[in-house]
Amino acid sequence: MKLLKSVSLPTSSTALKTVNVLFADKIIKISTEEIEVEEDVQIINAKGLLMLPGGIDPHTHILTQNADSATDLAKITKIALEGGWTTLSELSYHTQSPVFNNSALKKKIALVNANSYTSLALWGHIDINDYPYHSESAQEIWNKGVVGIALAVPSPNPAIADITFPEIMDLFFDIYESDTSFAFQGYDYESYREFSPLAQLEAIKKILRRMQENPIHIPRISSYPTIEFINSISKRSDISYATCIIDLMALFNPEVFSTPFLCDYADFADLLFDLLRSNKIYLLSNCVAPPVKNPNYCELFQGCNPELMNYSYLWVLSELWKKRKVPLATCLKMTSENAAKRLGIYPQKGSLDPGSDADFVLYDPESTTLIKGNKNKDIELSGSFKAVYLKGNQVAGKNFETLRQGSFLPRSTNPKRRHNNSSWI
Repeated sequence: MKLLKSVSLPTSSTALKTVNVLFADKIIKISTEEIEVEEDVQIINAKGLLMLPGGIDPHTHILTQNADSATDLAKITKIALEGGWTTLSELSYHTQSPVFNNSALKKKIALVNANSYTSLALWGHIDINDYPYHSESAQEIWNKGVVGIALAVPSPNPAIADITFPEIMDLFFDIYESDTSFAFQGYDYESYREFSPLAQLEAIKKILRRMQENPIHIPRISSYPTIEFINSISKRSDISYATCIIDLMALFNPEVFSTPFLCDYADFADLLFDLLRSNKIYLLSNCVAPPVKNPNYCELFQGCNPELMNYSYLWVLSELWKKRKVPLATCLKMTSENAAKRLGIYPQKGSLDPGSDADFVLYDPESTTLIKGNKNKDIELSGSFKAVYLKGNQVAGKNFETLRQGSFLPRSTNPKRRHNNSSWI
């Protein structure tokens, strides 16, 4: 067991409280008083440090370019871990071997257990060519612990290419009576010849006309009007979404970062910031994938390069919390708690309460971190991560050799419905 002494813990208000934390693989006890233990424990002096939950990202494409690439998996999850992201979720419909069935799931689990530095959850997928058995396969992998069933339209995967919206509706309808959660990413390519924010919005509307009972997650939103639309219907449909952190970086630090994808945030910066500040952005993700050469991608990260994850959690704390005064509790919900609820892994992950996995970072608010940016311009972030813990063990940190202790993370509960009258909590 280990004992954190005099660490600062966030609360639901703007205040911090000084506590002592007893933990092993899980958090055992948190107290403002001294914690007495009968056996020897490792004492960790955390005075001046904040204990924050490990980041959780529901949207990565780690295996996009090389199917079942152990090298990519190890490299990217190691970068993520060092940046404070302790749990990732893989959307692998781009690969040559998506998780269509239990056999494919077993292979992915073995790959993850052998190579991942983080806890890693998996999305499942539907093989359009497996008719009429696709519903049975989807239900099988859902029961085995995938966090949901994902579809991309138009699909980048030859195995599920040329799928039409009527076919999507049929696929959803076949399995919607279960508690299955879905991820949908795409645009209305039957009405629009190429991707645009409007094409994405129209695709989401088409899906919702048929499917309103199951949890549906949109991995990456590209426009403010789409966010506005989803927020407006959140009380009637269990739909959630993620906003990409690099898009926010480009919006709030345009002198350093470039926008990698087509989005219309630039004309709605003030409105988007109001949503962030008032806790009406559901969650943030990194959308990382192995680097590719594309002139439309930003110079710094060559698109959603994994290097982003080394800085993105820190950027949220520095730019949104400390500089722009977005409440810390809101920042942590967007980077951890809400993702855990959406993925069906809460309160095992995304929580700092007793009984939860001891996944956390020790954040030093008085230090700084320098990012080498575009056009020979740098950005200095407030704070740094002194240590990263996964299941109670330090696995990364300053002057610490990063350890690989990650593994496959199965869904433990059904996704939490999360809408109320005022916010995305």
